[in-house]
Amino acid sequence: MVFDKLNTSVLKIIEPYRKWAIENPKLLTDLEETVQCLSYFTAGRFNNSTLTSELIYSLSNLIVLCNDLLMCSGKCLHLKFPQFKSKIKIWLTVVEYTETLFEISAKKIWGPSGRWFIVIVIQVFKTVLRLLLIHVYKEKVIKSPPLKPLNRNQLNESDEEKLKEGFTLKRSGTVVRSVRGSNSTHMRTWEPLSSNVKDNLNSSPVSERNIALAESLYVMKPLFHLGCISLTGEKQWPPWLLSLAIDLFSLKIFNKEVKKAVSLSKEDERELYKRRLALLLYILRSPFYDRCSRTRIYAILTALSNNVPLAKFIAEPIKRYLPHWQSTYFYVWSS
Repeated sequence: MVFDKLNTSVLKIIEPYRKWAIENPKLLTDLEETVQCLSYFTAGRFNNSTLTSELIYSLSNLIVLCNDLLMCSGKCLHLKFPQFKSKIKIWLTVVEYTETLFEISAKKIWGPSGRWFIVIVIQVFKTVLRLLLIHVYKEKVIKSPPLKPLNRNQLNESDEEKLKEGFTLKRSGTVVRSVRGSNSTHMRTWEPLSSNVKDNLNSSPVSERNIALAESLYVMKPLFHLGCISLTGEKQWPPWLLSLAIDLFSLKIFNKEVKKAVSLSKEDERELYKRRLALLLYILRSPFYDRCSRTRIYAILTALSNNVPLAKFIAEPIKRYLPHWQSTYFYVWSS
């Protein structure tokens, strides 16, 4: 009873802000992007800049998430998830936005042992929640972060515009054309409307299990990597090679099953494309970076700075901040 009254009073306080956010999505987005840019300008410029930069970055992303949830509650009812599933995705998103901040803070307060303790706790927490999404809620591909920032431009679309062509059936998720929104007979198109629910009639139980296996391996990769580090030590080849092998094996299974007519949503396909691009980050991860790519990267940046007009304004800051970024962000276990 007390909590209900508290929630009601909090909702009354934030209701004016929620209405303002819904009515001014572009201005809100500009303000959020301005705050996010501060984290990049503060990196490496003064003492404790790493902690300050991560604090600004985490807070700015959490503000975006809170604003999206407020706006979603008012106008994007079709984006709601089942209750417990939505809580899992919210917690995962919050952790992904703040994990580096927690790690840096733990290192400053408790030293390397505290840092590794926080890393292990965070990765175990993320892995358990992601496995729940895969095996309980049948998610094929876990996004990173699970809750993407809303497209604010779509918030101004009225419900009439959304229902002009058709509507979605609650149980099946099938999109059905609306009679009222139909064009004249000679202008009608008889192609089915796009639906968020993909047709998986052609996918076999074996294919579904293979996809679940591929995604489970991917989300458990941080734990395998950390376990290998505990055996071989940090910045050694076995953890680097193990993580790369898991990434390649997972993507290979996905490619194989997609060729068998297993359908994926556009969001899932974009996430897999991001994972393929992320393989390039292995050249910035130790020990490959320390022993192979660092001298070549610096040679390329120096050549660009000396020979290409105006390139030094980009190449020199990258050379200056690359050691900071490499030691802070390019961890193989983060996924």
